[in-house]
Amino acid sequence: MNLKNRKYLPSSFSFIVLTIFLFLLSFGKHTLLAQTPCFDVANIKGCAPLTVNVTDCSGADPNLVFYRFGGARVQRETIFTFQEPGIYSISQLINTGGTGGDSVRRENIIEVFAPKVVDFTVLRCADKKVRVQINEDYYDSYKIDFGDNQSIIIGDNEFAEHTYNSENNFTITVRGLFTDGAENCTPSSKIITPVGDFLPPQVTRFETFENGNAKIDYILQTELPHSLEIMTSNGFEKIDSISVGSTSFMIENVLPNAIYRISVQDICSNQTESSSLFYVADVFLRGEENYIDINWTKVTGIDDTEFVKYTLLKDGNSIYDTTDVSITRIFDEAVVCKVTYCYQLETEFASGLKIISPKRCILAASNVLPPSVFDVYASFTPTGQTVFSWSYPVSLLGAVVTGTKITRKNNLGIENNYTLNSTDSTFEDRAVNIETAPYCYSISYTNACDLTSEPSPFICPIILKMEGDTRQKEGTLYFDWTSFEGIPTNNYILEQTDSLGKEPFSTQSVSSSGTYSIDIGSQENQTSYIRIRADLGDSVTYSNTIRIDFNSYINFPNIFTPNGDNLNDTYGVESKFIKEFEMIIFNRWGEGVFQTNDINERWEGRYRNNLAPSGEYTLKIVATDQRNRKYIFTEMVKLMR
Repeated sequence: MNLKNRKYLPSSFSFIVLTIFLFLLSFGKHTLLAQTPCFDVANIKGCAPLTVNVTDCSGADPNLVFYRFGGARVQRETIFTFQEPGIYSISQLINTGGTGGDSVRRENIIEVFAPKVVDFTVLRCADKKVRVQINEDYYDSYKIDFGDNQSIIIGDNEFAEHTYNSENNFTITVRGLFTDGAENCTPSSKIITPVGDFLPPQVTRFETFENGNAKIDYILQTELPHSLEIMTSNGFEKIDSISVGSTSFMIENVLPNAIYRISVQDICSNQTESSSLFYVADVFLRGEENYIDINWTKVTGIDDTEFVKYTLLKDGNSIYDTTDVSITRIFDEAVVCKVTYCYQLETEFASGLKIISPKRCILAASNVLPPSVFDVYASFTPTGQTVFSWSYPVSLLGAVVTGTKITRKNNLGIENNYTLNSTDSTFEDRAVNIETAPYCYSISYTNACDLTSEPSPFICPIILKMEGDTRQKEGTLYFDWTSFEGIPTNNYILEQTDSLGKEPFSTQSVSSSGTYSIDIGSQENQTSYIRIRADLGDSVTYSNTIRIDFNSYINFPNIFTPNGDNLNDTYGVESKFIKEFEMIIFNRWGEGVFQTNDINERWEGRYRNNLAPSGEYTLKIVATDQRNRKYIFTEMVKLMR
């Protein structure tokens, strides 16, 4: 309750009681000279509870001076505490000592107010300055203690500014005062930390989302309230407040091409610092045949000299960047039909700001037939299968292969079709019959757009054939072959190896087609492999491989004549392709008269340095050929002299 300009006077009843009391008190006393009432009160205003202390200045005998504080009983004590708010009187009563009980009196008015916490606001300013604003008029004045041994008294609804010498914490205390009153009303305190330098905010990232909202990331370098502002035709207008200490802020329903900034104002100096401008960027997509047309909004409202780089993201990965601010369009050909792609643009500035557009997505499609496969290749494996391989085009709209078809035809024109998995890039034909060769292969594929390419040209591997009888000891084998069809080449080589997978022991340059012969009698390997190799530049292709198996043999006579006529004087064997050999000759008593492991060694018809007698001897031969076939012979041999 505001008690300003309000007074309360004692009632008539209280006055009569007081008069009777003083008359009885003075009865029987000696009569004194009349005195003039006089007393002082240090505080005539204050908040409850208010303690007052009166000082007598009447000059009367203290024993004859009495006081009444408000409606309390008369007392001689000069100290009294008013517990409740109100307007009270203090009366001084002096007993004059007359027979009629005469007395004199004087009154002072005391105002006691309800205590009230002061409503005030502290506004921090830059350079360690504060402004304290009183937001009420309850008290006559207000004392502000700034917490650094500095204070000031101001009126109601006024403000005071103060500058600190550090950025430490300080406690600001405000107490309400009444004129000529006690300083006893309830104080109100606030702890503040002065703000240092006045610096602009730094916006580091501004990203707009598909739902139309946007997020700002920033660094507030001055600990003062900030404002989010938008550019209008009349300049920048505040649209929201940014809290001190925050690092991000969400804007709902951003406007296309809108330009924003964050500002901070120093109330004391009326100065404003603002961040770099940031704007709502966007990308625009249009599906074309075999590519996506992508363009975006150019840097808006920001000096081009601040621009650093555009980076275009596709599904979160960078696919293009440029430092040319004028480029705002590219074509993305690395897309696949029926696949959805999402794009975003990042724009970087020298201030460290990065602006990110919302994610925009599009489904790729096309009606253009995919190109044919390339690097088509066909070759025989050493074991007789045909391997057909190829490469698919890449970086095209329908590059994802959903199906592949292989067509095979032979020299009779019979075609066979094979469907492969979309991940295959080779085909192994195991059903090869050289008699119906040549085999030729072509391929077409279907891409993700459900479009099928033109078939590739037929590729025909080299077919090698042989004529001749390998069972004969003597004779000639003849080989002829077809040329490789698909990639022109004149570099053909005939290779001969003793086992599959080994380096050839014999090579011979040959023509693209023709005949090559091998003399059977001159061969040292019982088994060998023949094939044609054609060099195709970066790769090679092979014909089918023909295995040649010759027959091994051991010939031995059943009679010999060691008589010195140089005709049939020694005994031995004739052989081919034998790798292990043992020969023993026994006489009729079972004694071994000759033994050797050297297939070329011969018996001269002697035994123990003497001539062996004529007669029949037993021959035993154990041999193994190069194909590991074992021979055991036991025969009778006749020696004649």
